[in-house]
Amino acid sequence: MNRFDRITAILLILQTKRLTTAQEISERFSVSLRTVYRDIRTLENAGLPIISEAGLGYFLEKGFQLPPVMFSKEEALALFVAEKFIQQSSDMVTKTAYQNALHKIKSVLNQDKKDHLESLEKRIEVQHTQDHRTDNDPWLTEVQQGIAQSHILKIDYFTPSRQQNTERNVEPIGLYFYSRHWHLIAWCREREDFRDFRLDRILSLSDTFEWFDQRLRGDLSSYLERSKDNIELHKVEVSFRQNTAQYTHEQRAWYGFMSEQSLPDQRVMMTFLTPSLDYFARWLLGYTNAVSVISPPSLRQQMRKLLSELQQVI
Repeated sequence: MNRFDRITAILLILQTKRLTTAQEISERFSVSLRTVYRDIRTLENAGLPIISEAGLGYFLEKGFQLPPVMFSKEEALALFVAEKFIQQSSDMVTKTAYQNALHKIKSVLNQDKKDHLESLEKRIEVQHTQDHRTDNDPWLTEVQQGIAQSHILKIDYFTPSRQQNTERNVEPIGLYFYSRHWHLIAWCREREDFRDFRLDRILSLSDTFEWFDQRLRGDLSSYLERSKDNIELHKVEVSFRQNTAQYTHEQRAWYGFMSEQSLPDQRVMMTFLTPSLDYFARWLLGYTNAVSVISPPSLRQQMRKLLSELQQVI
């Protein structure tokens, strides 16, 4: 990136955020702090009202704005959520181009909308997967608002395993997209612990307008890191006949699908990450001799065990 483009981009970043540090700019453009200071000085000499506070960062004088583009909060949020998917699935050129475009959009939003998006920055995540198709998940807008405003939400939730509805008062900390659905990650006041609520299983939702301190619960990233420590994931590699592999597309996202690769013998190798080899083995058995296990050996052992149990009852 040449210096003119970089200086223009710095201006857009200053308009995007309430406060920007020299270190953030340095890392964003892979330049030294000295270069950042020189670029900021160039903008100041051009008459731009940049204010700096020692130890905090840079910000533009209140009221300074580029010619506005009118985006509603919902439109801006939709573009922000789309970035999460693009960062997981697109090539590097597309990722960079979209990120730069989003910075330009953010720069012309009013401060209320900027604050709204910034409050959701670490509270919306998308799991890495090649299958991003989703059903119509309700409550997405209401949950986003609850997270941004730190409001306790009251939900009526259906639990399929118990075939039961329960009312919960939850403190929402984030939204996480995986297995083709959005999930609300929240602190449940009834269970006194974190819970994962799939949005399409929420039967009703209302905002209590009661504020809670999100700093006591942490953000979504910290929750996901803790979850990784508590859940052991098994890497599984299996191969399907090519004419059978196409029929797995509707289901594989539910079983931790990561990637696929064509093999020379008209077979397709797929890689999964699963928390339960038993659960995964029961799924594979439905494909009978059209599937073979590459690894781990313990998965083959589990499938043999299930087949032995089946033989005893037929």
